[in-house]
Amino acid sequence: MTVLWPAVGYQLVAIVYAVFSGMVASRGSRSRVSFFFLGATAATAVCAQLFVFTAYDLLPDDLLFNLAGVLRDSAWLVFSLTLMYPQMGQRNYWRAAAVAAAMLTVLQLFLYSTSLTFGNLAGVSIDITLVRVITTILSFVLIENVLRNAPRADFWALKHWAIGLSAMLVFQLIVRIPEFLTHTYNSSLVLADPLVTLIVLPLFVICSARLPQLQLRIHSSRTFVFHTATLIAVGVLLQGTAFAAWYVRSYGGTNGTALALTVAFGGIVGVVAALVSGAVRSRIRLMINKNFFNLKYDYRVEWERAIRGLTASPEKSAAERALRVLCNLLDTSGGAIWLYQESWRQFKLSGKLGASVSMPSLSEGDDRIELLREDDRPFVEFSGEENDKPLLAFKSFVDDGWVVLPLRYRSTLVGFVVLNRPRVSRTLDWEDESLVRILAMQATAHLVQEETAQSLADARQLEDFNKRFAFVVHDIKNTIGQLSLLVRNIAQFGDQKEFRDDMVITLSNSVERLEAMLKGLTVVGTNNPAPGARFHVVDLNELFADFVAKKTDLGYLIALQMPTTPSPVNTDSVALSRVLEHVVSNAFEASEPGAPVEIDLSVAGALFKIVVTDRGAGMTQQFIDEELFRPLRSTKRGGFGVGGYQIRELMRDLGGDVSVESVVGSGTRVILSLPRTPALVKS
Repeated sequence: MTVLWPAVGYQLVAIVYAVFSGMVASRGSRSRVSFFFLGATAATAVCAQLFVFTAYDLLPDDLLFNLAGVLRDSAWLVFSLTLMYPQMGQRNYWRAAAVAAAMLTVLQLFLYSTSLTFGNLAGVSIDITLVRVITTILSFVLIENVLRNAPRADFWALKHWAIGLSAMLVFQLIVRIPEFLTHTYNSSLVLADPLVTLIVLPLFVICSARLPQLQLRIHSSRTFVFHTATLIAVGVLLQGTAFAAWYVRSYGGTNGTALALTVAFGGIVGVVAALVSGAVRSRIRLMINKNFFNLKYDYRVEWERAIRGLTASPEKSAAERALRVLCNLLDTSGGAIWLYQESWRQFKLSGKLGASVSMPSLSEGDDRIELLREDDRPFVEFSGEENDKPLLAFKSFVDDGWVVLPLRYRSTLVGFVVLNRPRVSRTLDWEDESLVRILAMQATAHLVQEETAQSLADARQLEDFNKRFAFVVHDIKNTIGQLSLLVRNIAQFGDQKEFRDDMVITLSNSVERLEAMLKGLTVVGTNNPAPGARFHVVDLNELFADFVAKKTDLGYLIALQMPTTPSPVNTDSVALSRVLEHVVSNAFEASEPGAPVEIDLSVAGALFKIVVTDRGAGMTQQFIDEELFRPLRSTKRGGFGVGGYQIRELMRDLGGDVSVESVVGSGTRVILSLPRTPALVKS
């Protein structure tokens, strides 16, 4: 078991570094620095693989592994010398370092191959262990020279390589100095060697992507780096907790086991608490953005997150969604948003998040609003600088004000946002300005669009009310026509019982119709019945016969033609009766007094055809095409111009349609079509 775990770790190191070496060879630049960097990573992979072969007795002894270890250390020395060469003004120092590195490499290869020692000097054994310690110290010297002489632009990339290689060298010193002093090899430390080599690999990857001489073309998302760094940090913390628990258990006396469990569980609880802490996550994210990437933000990810935040959670108001997007962008704990309300002529509080607000509204002419209009910056930080002092009044609008963000749409101030201080102290720079400007514009456009959509919905609701009211006016006109006819006939037929009975029925129908009209107006803005909810099976023969009988009783002359067989259809009989009422009333109004109106019901394929014909003045084809079905267009004196439009809308609600044929001076044919129901036709 003592061999298995390091072998597995070294096998993982071999695979990962081999893959990384392949990426450097295929996707890196073709330069001398890239060549020697490839040699160092490949030597690391080969050394790890030879350890695995040695651990499973695939090699006779560990000589090859030791020699490969020497070549690995030498390869990193050569890479350090390659980085240092262009920086050295005096080449003599560089040549001395190169000669020292070459001599130490050759000496190590010789001593490992021959197992010789050179005795003692002043009590110090001159052997392979001492040479390895000196090689490690020389590596530190070279790293220090590279960083001290590196240009500022290269230091940003080289620092990750320096941290990673220094970590490997520190671990080598921890292993080699006790071996040098005691001449005994601590085999338990070998367990951590592959772990250290794996931990530093991300630093080498970042260096290879940043360093101009390497230019490794890879992309790693900030989310991946964040989770990787978090896992590594958690691993280090848990390792430290395990070590502390082991130490307490070993040296804690009789209560060592209990203390070890306490330390272990305390460490685990601390790690979990850190992972769920927003402040800790913010610190890790800020550290990664500052040290691992050229730019502070991944603009594609931020843009996608902003769009998702603006369009998600429809149960929340648009103002609250926009506020949350801006809070997440600048990593703040909360804030508040004020939007301009034209009806109030004020900037009113429209949403807040994790903040107490002391200013619910501001007048549009307020001096503070004027200052905000004149300032063209994407945000103003309450830092106390001279040019920011006029806007410090906004700081008191929330508990712990940090910045104020004006929301502009086409240079018009439509609102503003005041945000609390972030979870982790940060400095705002040009990147924050650029991204805040873009996302604030997007959020403002979304808010304006939401307001426009709401205004459009209100306008449509008002339009629906106006259309219903127009229909009601037209229906009232038709009802008045019927009542007028009734009044004119009272003098002639009032003494007849049959006329009085028909009069009562007509008055009752008129009252019911007026009540239905009033009800139609009062339901505007409520949930209307679903299309087809009022449909039921109606026999058109019976409906038309009843309609014609009532009209005949009122003195109208109607010639009705119907099929001899029943004509069942699934429709709204009330709406269809209204259509017939409008069409027939218009036909009589267009006809000469005493002229009959014809109604012809027939079957045409999958449709019922209802043709209403009059012998009136007729209409031109141009009027039919351009004016008839438009509201407020009429050829009749005193007409409202709503009848044709209302008839078409009602027929389309029933699933049918209407067409008109007319000849000036000869009359008009109104053709109503209704779909037949197949199941009813078969029955």
